[in-house]
Amino acid sequence: MTTAREVALDVTARVRDDDAYSNLILPSAIRDARLSSRDSGHATDLTYGALRWRGLLDAVLDECVNGPLERVDSDVRDLLRLATYELLVRRDPPHIINEWVNQANRRFRRAAGFVNATLRAVSRRTAEEWIATVTENASETHALAVRHSHPEWIVREFIELVGAGEVSDLLSANNEPPVPTLIALPGLAIRPVGAQHTEYSPYGFRSEGGSLSDVAGISDGVVRVQDEGSQLAVLVLTHAFPIQPNERWLDLCAGPGGKTALLAATGNPHGVSLEANEVLPHRAELVRRSLAPFGDSVAVSVRDGRELCAENSNTFDRILVDAPCTGLGSLRRRAESRWRKQPDDLVDLVPLQRELLSGAIGSLTVGGVVAYVTCSPLAAETTEVVAASIAEHPEAETVDTATILTTVAPSILNAQRGSAVQLYPHRHHTDAMFIQLIRRTR
Repeated sequence: MTTAREVALDVTARVRDDDAYSNLILPSAIRDARLSSRDSGHATDLTYGALRWRGLLDAVLDECVNGPLERVDSDVRDLLRLATYELLVRRDPPHIINEWVNQANRRFRRAAGFVNATLRAVSRRTAEEWIATVTENASETHALAVRHSHPEWIVREFIELVGAGEVSDLLSANNEPPVPTLIALPGLAIRPVGAQHTEYSPYGFRSEGGSLSDVAGISDGVVRVQDEGSQLAVLVLTHAFPIQPNERWLDLCAGPGGKTALLAATGNPHGVSLEANEVLPHRAELVRRSLAPFGDSVAVSVRDGRELCAENSNTFDRILVDAPCTGLGSLRRRAESRWRKQPDDLVDLVPLQRELLSGAIGSLTVGGVVAYVTCSPLAAETTEVVAASIAEHPEAETVDTATILTTVAPSILNAQRGSAVQLYPHRHHTDAMFIQLIRRTR
């Protein structure tokens, strides 16, 4: 019989070796193992927790093994991380060491003694004692990186954004698994009676326990999981000015289709013509599936968005540019992603972001609005991209996006960033979404 620990070991190995996404492969691994509800929760916490806290776990293990940790066999290293997560972060009792030693015996017998000795050393101190030890002579930034288990370059970027006094709250929020947020698509579904409504989105609600598959409307696609920040990004665009009949809208980078579905639900009653574009065929197929509740009312194209815009000047009244980005705003939802991101990612992303936004501005009708959205707060991907595009297009101007947001979410506070909106998990319990409206004036 497969155990929760075995599932966690298998999934973390696939994340490491195949660059798999844990949130995509873990549910099927749990189903295949036929784990109980309790063991499913254990496997989920173990997997996401060990991936998320890898930085701190490795710092501790480095102190407990002879020689560099990177020389330890990768499968054994994963086992040690999972066990150390249980001991230090979950604070499970030391007798769980025996469970992990048994795992080592079954999988790689020669390492069982090494695993036992290493975990006994880990268990002799608490997490706080270990943090004090491994950060004793560290710089403030490095100490934050270890304590909160983030790459140091990301910590530096976040300090630039929110300041040293607030950055610990942001880093801590990234380590808290979010409660799933759902949306009841307007006109197609309503929020369940008794559900906890989201604080800002008029269509959002939270799932508190139970299986998401049991939520009414999920199987029909009229209720689906969607972060509240993503909901607000769409609603800011649809509330930028009153919707007129027969407007033309474009979702330029539509995959996987969640925001497109909310655009369709909002625009269809007004006779809006919506086109969804996605450059990658497999993601375009996800968009089509996401739009199933709307029949054939939304056209889906598979093209380079820059080419599409170049061929459609002065065409669309509203355009959503949910640009490809580093995704540093969604670290709380993607356990392993912080370790896969590198500063060099910006080299290719930023020029693409600028070209997509510039093309979108050129495709607007006079008076039309584009929403430039990223799930990253980094200045290089947000305010600097907007500034470069505005400089290139004297016919365009930024819109006070925070004021528009308050028409959707009157209670929202501390979300303004210049003329844009910047959401954060520690302030708003959403992903760190950046939203900037830009209007073509002539």
